[in-house]
Amino acid sequence: MLEAVAFALFVTESLTGALAAVGLTCVSLWVHVVLHECGHLVAAKLLRLPVLAVRIAPFTGRRSEVWVRPAPTATALPLRMVMFYLGGPMANLCAAAVLGAATAFTSTAVTRLALLGAALVGALLGLANLIPGTSPRSDGRKLLRWLSAPTATRAALRAGHYQDEVSRTLRAMDHRLGDPVRDGDDPLLALAAFQRRWRMGHAGSAADFIAEAERLAALARADSTDPMAAAAIGQALTVQFGLWYLYDAVVNGAPVEHREVVEIAKLAQLAHHVQPHRLSARVAMSLAHLLNHRPEQARSLLLDIRADVDPPDLCHVAFLLSAIAECHLGNHAAADALIRAAGGGHPQLTQVAVAIRAADPVPRLFALAPMVDA
Repeated sequence: MLEAVAFALFVTESLTGALAAVGLTCVSLWVHVVLHECGHLVAAKLLRLPVLAVRIAPFTGRRSEVWVRPAPTATALPLRMVMFYLGGPMANLCAAAVLGAATAFTSTAVTRLALLGAALVGALLGLANLIPGTSPRSDGRKLLRWLSAPTATRAALRAGHYQDEVSRTLRAMDHRLGDPVRDGDDPLLALAAFQRRWRMGHAGSAADFIAEAERLAALARADSTDPMAAAAIGQALTVQFGLWYLYDAVVNGAPVEHREVVEIAKLAQLAHHVQPHRLSARVAMSLAHLLNHRPEQARSLLLDIRADVDPPDLCHVAFLLSAIAECHLGNHAAADALIRAAGGGHPQLTQVAVAIRAADPVPRLFALAPMVDA
């Protein structure tokens, strides 16, 4: 700032003019941040990319960003995403070019210096965002990812959509069993905090996330834990991890280890034992049966799905899990009817069910245990 004032004073030969020029240059930074996000927003609208949220918060420590979440199957998606990420930097560079050209039409030293400073700020902001190495969340890094690895990036987008569906399923499972006690030992409070961190992406590393889930599972099995709270933890962890195990086995070809299936079955049993007729508990238990290759038991738990009574998101998951069970039993017509009954409410989980329906033979959902362990 001092160097800018000194330079401006040298050019304008007026302290007031120098301060005014530097002040206008600083204000232009806020304007260029707004223009940058507006460039992304206009590009998203022109490219018909679904906009989830817009946040413009310069100088607050929070990142200004336009969030889009297109469908993974959208046509020409890599090209559209590259153009979207170019929208912000191009808005800055175009504004910088206009400001630079405007200096030719002014004869006042202060105005010329302010315009040149604003043009420089815009050019630097646009170019810095195009450099892939400046930040893992820079526009350059993201568009390079879409250019260099479109298949992997599309797969990551598909996984993000699937995570949204898992979150919707967890929200549909009502855990409001009274007001939790506001201390660190309350099981429901621990479960709510765990799910909040997971939804917001603040779970830390995968190892920390799994370690916290294991602490929750141990809390659910503790004799001092209320059975209703233990049931809530059991069904939440079963659905959260079970749905991802299902996705990894079918989409990524990575069946889960058998010991993990055993752990899922124990957690699901906690929920089903307390509330055997509740749809959320039956969904958890049927998911454990599917992972353990017991499609008959999974189907029997989901014969009575009350679409007009239970939460729609939970019903959609129940229909699709039942369809997967029918696929494993070879009843393709019944599976097709159940997939149609789900109504496309969970497109990523629907794709998992369709992939299982089309597979021949039906894929295994967990890795076989070694013979010595058996």
